[in-house]
Amino acid sequence: MNNQLLVSALKNLEKLQKNGSVFQGKDFSQDDLKVLKKTGFLKGIIRGWYHASKPNENESDTTSWYMSYSEFIAKYLKSRFKKAYCLNSESSIVFHTGITSLPKQIVVMVKKPINDVVTLPHGTSILIYDAGKNFPKQNELDVQNGIISYTLETALCNAKPLFFKNSVEEAQIALNMLKDVSPVITILLNEKMKPSASRLTGALTFIGRESDAARIQSAWKNATLENLIATNPFEQESPILTFSREKNPHALRIRSKWKKWREVVANIPHIQPKFIESSVLEKSIEEKYTEDAYHSLSIEGYKVTRELIDKVALGSWNPDNNDEDKDFRNALAAKGYFNAFEVVVKNIIHAINNQINCVEMIKKEHHEWHSQLFSASVLAGIIESHHLAGYRNSPIYLRNSIHVPLPAEALVDAMEAYFDCMKEENDPFVQAVLGHRLFGYIHPYFDGNGRMARFIMNAILTSSGYPWLIIKVEERAAYLQSLEMASGENDDIELFAKFIAKGLKEQA
Repeated sequence: MNNQLLVSALKNLEKLQKNGSVFQGKDFSQDDLKVLKKTGFLKGIIRGWYHASKPNENESDTTSWYMSYSEFIAKYLKSRFKKAYCLNSESSIVFHTGITSLPKQIVVMVKKPINDVVTLPHGTSILIYDAGKNFPKQNELDVQNGIISYTLETALCNAKPLFFKNSVEEAQIALNMLKDVSPVITILLNEKMKPSASRLTGALTFIGRESDAARIQSAWKNATLENLIATNPFEQESPILTFSREKNPHALRIRSKWKKWREVVANIPHIQPKFIESSVLEKSIEEKYTEDAYHSLSIEGYKVTRELIDKVALGSWNPDNNDEDKDFRNALAAKGYFNAFEVVVKNIIHAINNQINCVEMIKKEHHEWHSQLFSASVLAGIIESHHLAGYRNSPIYLRNSIHVPLPAEALVDAMEAYFDCMKEENDPFVQAVLGHRLFGYIHPYFDGNGRMARFIMNAILTSSGYPWLIIKVEERAAYLQSLEMASGENDDIELFAKFIAKGLKEQA
């Protein structure tokens, strides 16, 4: 291939990427399009549409598509329908409540006599249908991620009974997000939506918003002289998310997942804790350092040896005078792990000796743990210094996972909800399992989230009388699969809880 053609095409691609990662074929010359597709810098979405990719991505790799998904939906619908489209009520609610896993299909209403299914990569699609006279009015519309949707209030009023049955978490997050039911009452009365009014009255009562439900009933009777009977659309004995003054959808999702998952985790059989003197505990944890560092770093893809880890721990790692020590990336990861491990153990023992709540300690110290993981790499110029500032300030995507980590603007609220859930939990096994999984779910840092999740898990375990758990690299596939099972539509925490329980039993 002519390198000059590739360089020229890449320069043009770089200019276009200032406005996103999704393009139409007409954005490129024929030569540029051909060379970028052939080298893997562009991947096809549908005919005439492409998204930026990496040459080393194979066909089954979902990462670049998931990164481009929302942008494509917004640009494609605008290109095809201008502003004459809207997500249906259920798809609108999914976007309002903070999309954390890509929906397999979104449903779009249009003003044209069109009924179509647009097949997209990796099993996703858009269902388009003619809404006719039911197309929403201008005051019923909102914009989420550049995509035209119903307002949250209108979406809830139009949501079908099946949505409350099949999408319990989304529905209860949406109901909690309502700041005021006045707009809901206005819609219900103006459109004479009695079945929806009954359904929302029952749903609000179920999640603990009785006064709001009573307002709907009172307004309906005053306006129509009819009694409104509440019908609960949820098929559960109790809600997964009771009324909260928190309105951030991502923080609400953390609370809902904790409540939903804890019932499963608490019933998983596991070993009983056995408390030992803090001095004995400290020694037993330190004896596990080499194995723990080797396996934890290997799980993350670093190529380290036990010899390298011991060298770093003993201070005999010398990259200036020893050629074998010049593998900076792996060695600096080992150095960072050693630094962080020392601080974590020190914090655990200090908390035990001074009767400090472990969760309070983690909340106070977790930024320092992360900083220790990467300070050596920053000093060596391997990564940029802003990685030590705290939570990330831009999006991040997980390779080949259906889960999309929370947006940067949601991290502070989500982490507050995370630590609140941890503090309110009395079962240390539940704390450890969900503390690990939900930290990874939030993914608050640019890098190091897996190591941090395992540090948090082990801080809780050891301070509660359980052993320090080493997740071995030989178990990496099972470990990652169990984490992925608690993502997206699967939403199943049982496999991960059993994985942790089995590990504790084997290493006790």
